[in-house]
Amino acid sequence: MSGILRYLHGSLAYAGMSAALLVLAMVFNAALTRSMAMHMLMHIPLILFAGMAAGAALCSSLWVRVGFWKKAGRIWAKYNEHGVPGLLLGILVSSYWMIPKSLDDVLLLQTAAFGKYAGLFITGMVLFDALRRANSVVTLFFLGNFSWMMAVVGLVYQEDTSRLCNAYLLGDQEMAGKGLVILAVAVPVAWLWIERTRLRRLVSK
Repeated sequence: MSGILRYLHGSLAYAGMSAALLVLAMVFNAALTRSMAMHMLMHIPLILFAGMAAGAALCSSLWVRVGFWKKAGRIWAKYNEHGVPGLLLGILVSSYWMIPKSLDDVLLLQTAAFGKYAGLFITGMVLFDALRRANSVVTLFFLGNFSWMMAVVGLVYQEDTSRLCNAYLLGDQEMAGKGLVILAVAVPVAWLWIERTRLRRLVSK
């Protein structure tokens, strides 16, 4: 009974977190997409993290361990072996949202805005599962590519003297570029610190 309650509590907590993040993204949509930097560095990650929390809720729920959902989980695990397809999807989706035209589209078209929410949320769910399955070498490979891509795009945003995004001013573009470069350094450093802490705990056991 205690095991069931533990699973239920964890699943509800993650589901609540997912809902809260998604509601925040929707309620503050206008404010968080007002500048290019906030759009790329806050609003997009907010929806992605909402999807990751939903993925955590799904993985910790009991009903995925029975019947049809258990079989579906086995099939999914077969095609997402070592998390490579999921991480690749994460890289591709991230690349798309670094294209200035994609940011313009979501501000002008309702369909593009819906696609943004749905696509990022689903990607977050897939990414959570992929990170669970991937070992350190696979994760580091994709993380290195992601960080390199962010750094290059960030430098282009800063050095280009023309407005790449029609919806945002040149100053917004430069600020977004600086944020991407900072993030390109911060993300791998944070991952290395987490991995170092995890290895220390394993050794201490």
